[in-house]
Amino acid sequence: MSAWQFVAPAVIAAFGLGIVATAIYNPISAVMSEWSKRLQAEMFGEKQAALQDTSFGFWVRQKSTDGQSIVYAATSQEQGVRLDGVSVFTFDPAGKALERIEAKRALLETGHWRLDQARVYANGAAPREYDVYEVKTNLTSAQVRESFSTPETVPFWDLPSYIDIAERSGLVAAGYKLQYHILIARPFLLAAMVMLACCVSLRFFRFGGVTKMVLSGIAAGFLLYVLSKVTEDLSKAELLHPAAAAWLPVLAGGLTGFIVLLYQEDG
Repeated sequence: MSAWQFVAPAVIAAFGLGIVATAIYNPISAVMSEWSKRLQAEMFGEKQAALQDTSFGFWVRQKSTDGQSIVYAATSQEQGVRLDGVSVFTFDPAGKALERIEAKRALLETGHWRLDQARVYANGAAPREYDVYEVKTNLTSAQVRESFSTPETVPFWDLPSYIDIAERSGLVAAGYKLQYHILIARPFLLAAMVMLACCVSLRFFRFGGVTKMVLSGIAAGFLLYVLSKVTEDLSKAELLHPAAAAWLPVLAGGLTGFIVLLYQEDG
């Protein structure tokens, strides 16, 4: 009986699982992640300030007609359009600090951030509280997405539009392109992993060499993982094209498994 007759069902099943993970699971997980953030902000909004000390958060520098400002957010929702646990540090055109603004949340509107439940601290003045406070900005929604959203939080079906918006805005779209190609290559990567697993399992125990077989499987999986992470890091550093970074591990794993299976069957 040919090895391909009982390897093929496992490869097909892995490929189908990869399609489901890319086309269905990824969009659902991205939507559910945004939903969980929204629920967290609604349920623990009053405690958000306490979380800022233990969270790295998000930072972005912006400019406006009033000068420069730095925006910090503990968490972001809707790909950065809505922020929670916000701190804004404003400066005049000469770079002198003007105000520090603490707000429960911020919403990006045309030409400004709308801060809700804001408290303004200025030099030589008592703190002032506002239900709504506006801070001017020249940031667009595309620039905000680039600053506050990560490619992993964007649904697969929305990635092409994000890539197009980023490129038309003159922003770096390498992260979105890498995520897009990784998701497309995922079914093929899972199939390649199954083929590698078959290479180190098509041997009867009574023939011996079990230790070598197990160690070979561990080494193959580890090397494939390291290769995928190295290519991803090179792509994020703009030293490797996103498509090459996503497909090199697939080609390496798939060709290795294919060649070894042919050799084992012929041998």
